[in-house]
Amino acid sequence: MLDIVAKFLPASALAAGTAVTLLVGTPQPTPLRKPLAAALPASFMGAPYSDVAIGADEVSKSGVSDYVNRVYMLNANEGINLYVGYHATQQGDKRMHSPSLCLPGSGWTPVGEQLATIPIGGKPVNVNRFILANGPNRILVYYWFQGRGRITAGQGDLKMRAMWDALMTHRDEEALVRIIVPLVKGDTAAVANTGLSPDSLAARFAENIALPLNNSLPAAPGA
Repeated sequence: MLDIVAKFLPASALAAGTAVTLLVGTPQPTPLRKPLAAALPASFMGAPYSDVAIGADEVSKSGVSDYVNRVYMLNANEGINLYVGYHATQQGDKRMHSPSLCLPGSGWTPVGEQLATIPIGGKPVNVNRFILANGPNRILVYYWFQGRGRITAGQGDLKMRAMWDALMTHRDEEALVRIIVPLVKGDTAAVANTGLSPDSLAARFAENIALPLNNSLPAAPGA
């Protein structure tokens, strides 16, 4: 199951759809304050991580400026997959895409999709939550878009905010954050040795990722 999660790479998750079109003006690429890998935690609940490299062609197709793709090993067989892809701009072939539009095209069938509300920095934040199945295998996916001082779940909101910011500040950078938890023992059973259900584990992991990620992402306009 861990191999399936590790190979669930973001190029397919970023292969279709568009989030920003016909922007007024041409935003300039906005560099990170530090590399993503330098900002994200080196462990989670005592679990170390292993990086999973993505092929150069897939990186090029995704349009990312920087990315992290890693598995935090909870035990010998189970791990949480984290993908963060940063787009310094969303112009041309650098546009952001939603995983929910194209993950099913890679052999995974959605069996449930909704919003989840999780605490990040003491505030409730909506993120996307869905379950995918591929034969007997099932995974829980949380994802959101983070950038310019916001966390956004909806594709429509992402598009409108990017268009507005591009017009007003000449910036449209964004990061896609995606978490995958394997449902080895079912949708509610504790994952590995954590004592947490898949949703509780994903929510805790999300908070541990979102806050440090702000140290890497450019400051919000006007901050």
